[in-house]
Amino acid sequence: AGLYLEDTRFISRMILKSSLTLRRLHTDFSWDGIETHYLGRSKPGILHYDIAVSESLRAEGNTLHAELTVRSYSLEEVRISFEYDINCVFEDIFSVRGENDSYNELESSRILSSSSRSFQYESDLERDTVENSLSARSLEIRPGEGASVSGKLRLGKYVKKDVVFKKMLSERPVKDIVPVKKTSLLDERELGDLKMLMIPTIYGDFPGAGLPWYATVFGRDSLIFGLQTVDLLPEITKNILKVHTYLQSKEEDGQTEGQPGKIVHETRLNELSLAGKLPFERYYGSIDATLLFIMLSHRYYSQTNDWDFIRSIENSIMEAAEWIDTYADLDNDGYIEFAPSGSGLSIQSWKDSADSVSFSDGRLAEPPLALVEVQGYLYDTFKCLEKLMALFEDGERATLYALKAAALKENFNRDFWLESENYFATALDKNKNPVDSITSNPGHCLMTGIVDEERAGALVNRLFSEELYTGWGIRTLSSKMRRYNPFSYHNGSVWPHDNSLIMLGLIKYGFYEKARQLARDLLKAKDKHHDNRLPELFSGLSVSETSGKLIEYPTSCSPQLWSIGTVLVISKALDA
Repeated sequence: AGLYLEDTRFISRMILKSSLTLRRLHTDFSWDGIETHYLGRSKPGILHYDIAVSESLRAEGNTLHAELTVRSYSLEEVRISFEYDINCVFEDIFSVRGENDSYNELESSRILSSSSRSFQYESDLERDTVENSLSARSLEIRPGEGASVSGKLRLGKYVKKDVVFKKMLSERPVKDIVPVKKTSLLDERELGDLKMLMIPTIYGDFPGAGLPWYATVFGRDSLIFGLQTVDLLPEITKNILKVHTYLQSKEEDGQTEGQPGKIVHETRLNELSLAGKLPFERYYGSIDATLLFIMLSHRYYSQTNDWDFIRSIENSIMEAAEWIDTYADLDNDGYIEFAPSGSGLSIQSWKDSADSVSFSDGRLAEPPLALVEVQGYLYDTFKCLEKLMALFEDGERATLYALKAAALKENFNRDFWLESENYFATALDKNKNPVDSITSNPGHCLMTGIVDEERAGALVNRLFSEELYTGWGIRTLSSKMRRYNPFSYHNGSVWPHDNSLIMLGLIKYGFYEKARQLARDLLKAKDKHHDNRLPELFSGLSVSETSGKLIEYPTSCSPQLWSIGTVLVISKALDA
């Protein structure tokens, strides 16, 4: 909990104190704030509550506005005092998550000062400030009347080095989100959650990945959200493509794993990253973001016919294609692999936990790794490049990518197919051995079209078998695998966005009833979640194991970007 800005927790505690003992009735949440209602007694021991207090906390840009509204039903004049107990901490987001002790090494350069009106933290890297106008107040209220007081906290973060990401941020208000067409599932709640995640930039509003941990630019997350929603929210898709064009890597950098043409994985403004203790200031350790960028560029054009925009990002598309041709295939076998070189992520696909790629007996697969879904994205990318090159009037390259796509599809269905399992391998390891764990990953391949028609049925049947299907959705890892753990991050949990991409594939291959079944069950999970949202992930325990209770994952983001996108895919599946 707390008040955050740009990967720093500025305030960890903000408690309303009063001269009266207040009893909280309920709290209402909206996209930009919280409203809490209290009752109190003007004198101890009187029969009825006679003081009503409403506390409104609303975020706008870098400012938190607080307003207290008091209504008295007392028969006498009442004097009430209020103040906030504020704990200002200026903590790095990675330290808040408990993931890194390096923050302690930066303590020696800290200067922390405070007064009743302001707090300030300064280091060699940044200066963080809180301007506080929430001073103690007293109200005198006559019988039957009301009064209100207000104040605000304004946060400031001033970075002392040249940071590309920081330069593109804007303090203007986030714009309203208007879909191009209505769908029953895209209600005010989803639109409010999406607006809550928006980051104002000079290129338009960009959707952050999730709260509280991922309120920043994430390549894979934003691009997949674009794939989920381009037909309903093309303007947001356009903003996503603009920002990724701006952040696209221009050079090789071993620390950040940048390479010319590569699309960013994530950006951070936390102190550990600014200090170089972590590589995430502008980090490129993603094997799939560049592919997803090309896929989304083509889908945006197919949806909008916005030729002027596609022409404006042509160079970025060409540079992304060049990255695939130059860097992505480490051993020239036709598949793309990753072999981490920096201090960042060891697994660079969407299941980025260090233990997420294992054999059925639990042994971890060794990199370089060619992930099954990534080859599907590569096939889709080649098909998109074939069409884009034709648009760019480069017939020779269009033909080349058509040939690459055909060869990849043939080889993929041979090399990744496990005859003994009647299913696709999760990956090929460094020795080109198929990683035989049964996972949700191959389900993404349906969306891309790389799966041979005669194998699609077997793939779908396994996805909906008891070992993978929970009744809420499809698990990340089969319950028969050695590393299965329904409470793990990627080895048995259920991720709504993972299921959404599978849903898109089910529709593509004509498995409409399966798509509807999955959509309905995910909606049941949404209804069972404590705040009626689809979270980032939840436990992989089946409906029967929990007697119909959804078991939540303790540190799951909610709201979370591609889970909001999943709701829109559910709508498509129900209409399929």
